[in-house]
Amino acid sequence: MRRMNNKSRVHARGFSLVELMVALVVGLIVVGAVLALVASIMKSNRQTLQSTRLNQELRATVAVIANDLRRARSVTDPLTSAKTGNPYSDVDTGTASCVIFAYDGAAGGAWHVIRHSGNKIVLQAAAAKPASCTSIPGTPTAFGSDQVAITALTFSPLTTTAVAKKSTRRFDITITGNLIDQDVELSNVSRTMSQTVYVRSIAGN
Repeated sequence: MRRMNNKSRVHARGFSLVELMVALVVGLIVVGAVLALVASIMKSNRQTLQSTRLNQELRATVAVIANDLRRARSVTDPLTSAKTGNPYSDVDTGTASCVIFAYDGAAGGAWHVIRHSGNKIVLQAAAAKPASCTSIPGTPTAFGSDQVAITALTFSPLTTTAVAKKSTRRFDITITGNLIDQDVELSNVSRTMSQTVYVRSIAGN
């Protein structure tokens, strides 16, 4: 009986200190690897979401500009304008990063100015055609959120002559922006969106 008890005691012996230390180190390595993997996945997901947000905001901004510019030169009574001339025939893109145009029923005034200002795109309206892109009084309305910076806006072709302002129908809008983020990798992400707009040609052009 004593011999059996001695053998039981030998087999019931626990882990040694060395074995516990090795197991602890292996466990910490596994946990560390899992945590690093989870952190990497979370960062990758955040970058993907933010990049998608940038794309969506740039696309939405271009769409807003295009939809408004597409109405340029429209008048309530085309027949009368055919005789007297279209008062809104000019579409002026002679100034970099800016377009001046007008149409009947435009909010805030017939003439609209869309331009790049700082890190935003802004819209201003006036009852009469402005002399320049920055000569309109009042506070401009900004497009987009505070998490995206617009770095460039271009309209082509440039209508620098009176004939071009009245006759050009196709305009290409190009916008470039990047994220505003504390993560350097995200703030360095830049995207460019383009859209072509065909402006109607009505009476007097």
